[in-house]
Amino acid sequence: MKNLRIPSLLSLALSSILAVGCATVEEGDVDSSTTTAEVAVRPSFDLWKDAGGQWRFELLASNGEGLLNSQGYASRTAALGGLLSVLDNGQATAAYELKTAVNGDSYFNLLAANRAVIGTSEMYVTASNAKAGIDATVRAVDAYLEHWDTATGARYDVFQGADGQFYFDVRAKNGSIVLTSEGYTTHASALNGAFAVADNGVVLGRYRTLQAVDGRWYFNLTASNGQVIATSQMYSSKYNAERGRNAVIALLPTIELL
Repeated sequence: MKNLRIPSLLSLALSSILAVGCATVEEGDVDSSTTTAEVAVRPSFDLWKDAGGQWRFELLASNGEGLLNSQGYASRTAALGGLLSVLDNGQATAAYELKTAVNGDSYFNLLAANRAVIGTSEMYVTASNAKAGIDATVRAVDAYLEHWDTATGARYDVFQGADGQFYFDVRAKNGSIVLTSEGYTTHASALNGAFAVADNGVVLGRYRTLQAVDGRWYFNLTASNGQVIATSQMYSSKYNAERGRNAVIALLPTIELL
């Protein structure tokens, strides 16, 4: 799979931020005017928790038609790992297995390199229709990866840093970075961290505005347990940091994560 984004990144520890002389962000740098209506029609994933408490995902074509359904996963991070496996394997037609159900209908599975099933299609009346479904799924995965590689404006960027760990940035419409994560050991964990931003980032009480040792200001976004999820860039004053925080709160609901 192509990396979703691969710039290099240093540690998010405060001492490292000060050591590298992180750029100061002033008021007006966070543009929250992006809306989901501006996002081009493209393939997408639905991710949800079912009635039994398990996490599932579905790959949807650009017209909203369901292409591939996952098994159930015990956690969101595990489901995101399965989703990433679809992107890792779904571009190769050879990774698909055409099957016949007991009632004579046809369907297909997407298989990982170890032949484990990653996702299963809907039922098709004929094998030829199921083969066409495989082709449509390959095209959808290609288009989804192309979107991640070429996306601009307000977005989440998930990438592997030079240290081998995975990170995410939240970018404003003008492309400036407004939040940056800590390092994660896996791609799926970093993507789950981005979901934690979406879950918590619209709540004012989850932000902490702090002053660095050089006198500049920044803010942390925290989870309900107080753990830091992401950190802002530096601002020249507390006033500007708080304006930046408010702009981030307005920005986050406008960004599509998957």
